This record gives sequence, C-alpha cells and structure tokens, in this order.
Amino acid sequence: MAREIVEAVDAAGARHRFALDVYAEGEHWTSTLTPLAADGREQSERVAPRFYGVSAEQARRRMLSTLEDRYEEVIAVDGE
Repeated sequence: MAREIVEAVDAAGARHRFALDVYAEGEHWTSTLTPLAADGREQSERVAPRFYGVSAEQARRRMLSTLEDRYEEVIAVDGE
C-alpha cells in the first residue's frame, strides 16, 4: 500500500499532518503513523503503537481509529 498523508484537526482548530504507512510483514499487515512538520519532514516522536491486521485495510482502519479518538476530524489528504 502507498503512503497516505492524513490531516487531523484538534478541538482548538489546529491542523496536524501525519504519514500513514501500511505494509505487509510476514503473514499480517502492519500500520505505522509518523507526525509531519509544517515543511513535510518526518518528526521522531512516537504517536501510536504499530497496529496489525489480517488485511491492509484492517491495519489502516485500526490506525485511523486511534486518530479519530484523539481529534475532532480526520481527513485522508492524499497518497504518495
């Protein structure tokens, strides 16, 4: 699966961008989330643990649900 850029809006209206990666790892799929700086560079802090799924979409949805629990709105901006 291609990298997906996701934007999340917090309660104060601030926008946060993340890179969502979903990849095959052995017999399952893994999703990771990396925060992005305003200029698009990856930040080093950890946002969430890795999530696993039996399909790419399941691993992706598990990560997105983590963002949906923390932010008011989550929008898939694009893929790279």
